[in-house]
Amino acid sequence: MVESAVVLAAGENRRMGASSGPKSLLPLGTDAPDGPTFLSRHLELVRRAGAERVFLVVNPDNRKAFEPFADDVVQLVVCGDGKERTGSSVSMLAGLRALLAWRSQGARTLISDADIVYESALLDHVAAARGSRLFTIERTNGDAEEVRVYGRSPAEPVLIGKGLSSGITGGLDLLGESLGLILLDAADTVSVTELTLWAVGSPPRLRPYGYGGRLSEHEEMWQYLFALGRLQVSRVPGDLLFSECDFPEDHVFVREELFPAIMRRDRDTVAAHR
Repeated sequence: MVESAVVLAAGENRRMGASSGPKSLLPLGTDAPDGPTFLSRHLELVRRAGAERVFLVVNPDNRKAFEPFADDVVQLVVCGDGKERTGSSVSMLAGLRALLAWRSQGARTLISDADIVYESALLDHVAAARGSRLFTIERTNGDAEEVRVYGRSPAEPVLIGKGLSSGITGGLDLLGESLGLILLDAADTVSVTELTLWAVGSPPRLRPYGYGGRLSEHEEMWQYLFALGRLQVSRVPGDLLFSECDFPEDHVFVREELFPAIMRRDRDTVAAHR
């Protein structure tokens, strides 16, 4: 079950080119300019999974572009002042703090990037999981942007990151590519908020203590949780359709090939449950 979600949409979109606007607002299809975007589809599926509140983290420069999504479920969380360069952990902290202001004891929460697209059956696997979990898919393609997870077993993950060579990961099993989907139990949303605040700080009152400081990406937080034995890995079947969008060619692939295939899969799934 998913009670709430923190969706990270505050990135600067440097790799796609700033003129394209926020990646998460790019269209998924080719035949309908006003059709679903990465973000609108993701929000629809998260709501369907039961989320009572979604904290959509944006940067101040792009706030107006995201305002149409705000309603009684989706709350915009503006991160930073638009001047300081930060990593995704700062965005995640802003979302988690908003979550705890809404429900101080925490909530079972899905944390995700906003520039992902997947078939609905994948989120069914996520919502059905127990405990705090980081989700991987049972395939890798060698892409330079691929975040891989290695460990002794799914119950004992050890490393997460890009560019991990066999010289670094020797003796560990490849547990798949991270989907950028992390489900935290209510108590862990509280402890991860504290951990992230420790890592990125809150200048000038509180200095950052994490290795990446204010530039920390959220994968650093999951690395800490691996070390603490607080986060396990769940692998979804490798034939499920999923993609993130890092470069313009990724967007072309999603629009022309992947999203049409996802829509066919979703229709088949609905038909099978009738």
